[in-house]
Amino acid sequence: MTNKDLKEPCCALRKEFESNNITVYESDNFFVMPTLGSMGIEGYLLICSKEHFIGVGGMPEKYHRELEEVLDLTRRVVSETYKSDVVVFEHGPRVGCFRGGGCLDHTHLHIMPVAFNLMEPVALRFLNALSIKDYYKIERISGFGKISDIFEKQQSSYLFVEMPDRKRYTTEVNFALPSQYLRQVIAHGLGKKDSWNWKENPDYETIQKTLDRLKGKF
Repeated sequence: MTNKDLKEPCCALRKEFESNNITVYESDNFFVMPTLGSMGIEGYLLICSKEHFIGVGGMPEKYHRELEEVLDLTRRVVSETYKSDVVVFEHGPRVGCFRGGGCLDHTHLHIMPVAFNLMEPVALRFLNALSIKDYYKIERISGFGKISDIFEKQQSSYLFVEMPDRKRYTTEVNFALPSQYLRQVIAHGLGKKDSWNWKENPDYETIQKTLDRLKGKF
């Protein structure tokens, strides 16, 4: 895998799907591919919408059921192949003046085969770093309806996390977060703190290993 094989996505995720043979699965409205910046974690995938939506929160409700089906399949394949727990997350898009969104404002769920309690360090970091005007709210959720509600109000941004036990949480924030924030938290927790930035560390070698390992698994 080289830079020529995989161009940098920046809401070119749809173009990447059309122009590169790097998908491991596709449904009518979604495709699954290894992520740039795999941090040395083989099996790290993205579920992306074929149509451009501003994050899962900006995706019409009619796609939620299909996304759940693709997520269930992807989670199972990754867990069984790598004999690992799986963490799912999305750093929601930028909203209004809140420059706290993920790097790509396109629907894309991260599927990562790691046993990692992502919510605990996120909650502790927020608690320790809040200013007097900052606000965050963590809620247990079931589907994707809550993050759609947050997005539609255009008053705050969100972090979506599904833990290995399938419990889901949304964290609503009214302040800016660094780009790739959840990737930074995970990288730090796994002792990979210098590898979180996919632009600086695309990790094409791990992408190729993931493609080779998951070929024919779906």
